[in-house]
Amino acid sequence: MPVPRTAGEEVTVTADYQVQFTTTRRVPRRDRAEFWTDHVRFNHGTLDYFFPAQGERSPADFAGATHVQRCGNHQLVEFWSDRITYARTARHVRADDDRSMRLFVPKSGTLTVAHDGVTLPVPVGRAALVSMARPFELLHRAQTRAWVLTVPEGCLPDRAVADGPSVLDLRRGVASVAETMTRALARERKSLSGPAFVTISARVIELVAVALADLRDGIRPGGLEAVAAAARAYVDERSDDPDLTPASIARDLGWSLRQLQLALRTAGTTPAELLRNRRLDRARSRLEDPRWSAVAVGDIAFASGFGSLSAFGTAFRARFGTTPRAVRVPAPAAWP
Repeated sequence: MPVPRTAGEEVTVTADYQVQFTTTRRVPRRDRAEFWTDHVRFNHGTLDYFFPAQGERSPADFAGATHVQRCGNHQLVEFWSDRITYARTARHVRADDDRSMRLFVPKSGTLTVAHDGVTLPVPVGRAALVSMARPFELLHRAQTRAWVLTVPEGCLPDRAVADGPSVLDLRRGVASVAETMTRALARERKSLSGPAFVTISARVIELVAVALADLRDGIRPGGLEAVAAAARAYVDERSDDPDLTPASIARDLGWSLRQLQLALRTAGTTPAELLRNRRLDRARSRLEDPRWSAVAVGDIAFASGFGSLSAFGTAFRARFGTTPRAVRVPAPAAWP
């Protein structure tokens, strides 16, 4: 059940998963700027806040609201407010030593990220990744609505933001999948469990890692397809190795196992299925090749990467609907 925490907050807690709605509309006007400052600081650490200048709406009139989803060190905030600028300074960086990152994804309007004298507009269709371990400014214009996803320390390489914020194109390729999943994560906030929220958040971060790799290496969008193609080529070449496993494939390709699983899922298969089917295809090809006719079925199974004759027979029947011996080409007749 929703549990009011303060005049401006309503919190739903299920086990360790928290969904919180916060708005300044329920706070006395004189307290709104301080309330908003404390709320944002709780979600994102130490920052400086610059409310509208003289001649515009005063801090007392400031309006803003958030939907926060949080489980462990994973967090997604959907936010909207009047115009405001947030600044993360070198002093803040030294004070709290926060090495996490934030991914800003506009839902409407435009955000502006500034770092080291460079200003980067981030409209709908783009996203900006910033490091809390480096100074930056974020200008939030009125009528702008956006998500900010916390990327826990160690989930993305530091080189992703070594030269300042990275801007991703969300309109195509892997990054567009990450944006779609972010939308779904926010939309289903009240129906998720804590483990489900963490799992989906981690998937979004993995997709961001793929998109950043594409951006860094100049690869065209479509990183998941590229990973799947690389995995197929790798398995085609090495499937006879009995020590080859989904984990070793991922490691040798430079990916996590979960990233490899995600890439192959988009292609309708799994790492284990890809490896098993390639071994079965190789074994059947050998069984039908007269040059292998003198080799025992068991030896062909082992030569094709299987470690068990019974497992080979079961998998062969499941895939081809027959037995290995039934497809075997007879040995050529001996000369008289």
